[in-house]
Amino acid sequence: MMSIAGRPTDRQVEAVYAVMRLLRRDPTADAPDGAFTCDGCGRDRPRGGSVAYGSLTLCNGCATDYELVRLADSARRAGP
Repeated sequence: MMSIAGRPTDRQVEAVYAVMRLLRRDPTADAPDGAFTCDGCGRDRPRGGSVAYGSLTLCNGCATDYELVRLADSARRAGP
């Protein structure tokens, strides 16, 4: 459910954070150990919790930001 103002609800935002935390902590995730250079922030980051979006790989922090922006954009398009 979208909020009246065309913004994501608090529950939706919390759900994004919860899923991204799970990815970071999941020992069965398909991310090998080690570091990589994030295509979002350009920093060397741990591979665990990273997310591939097509040919780009984002660290967990950048992927979380991306998902929040994507959620906000979706809410604006569905807004009042």
